[in-house]
Amino acid sequence: MSAIYGFELTREQEIPELRTKARLLRHVKTGARLLSLINDDENKVFGITFRTPPQDSTGLPHILEHSVLCGSRKYPVKEPFVELLKSSLQSFLNAMTYPDKTCYPVASQNTKDFYN
Repeated sequence: MSAIYGFELTREQEIPELRTKARLLRHVKTGARLLSLINDDENKVFGITFRTPPQDSTGLPHILEHSVLCGSRKYPVKEPFVELLKSSLQSFLNAMTYPDKTCYPVASQNTKDFYN
C-alpha cells in the first residue's frame, strides 16, 4: 500500500446514514492516526487531539490548553485565538479539555480562510 504524505490507508468505509466516506490512515513514521471524512458538507473541518492524561488533580492539561493559545516568540500575539475569532471566517473555533485528551477543532466554509 502506498503512502500519502507519509500516511498509509488502514481502513476505508462508507457511512450511508451520513452520505460520507471514512478513511482511517496511520502516519508511517510516528504512528499518528488520521480520520478523514469525505462528504458534501460545506464546512471544511480539522481537529487535532492529543492524549493528556492527568498525573493529579491540579488541572495541568487545561492550563496547557490555554497556554498553547497564548502566543509565542514566533507568533508574538498576546491572544492569537481571540484574534482568529475576530478576523477569520471560521464557522467553529474552539479548544476543549477532556479527562484524558485535549482537542483543538476548527471549521470554515471558506476554503482560502480554512487553509490560512
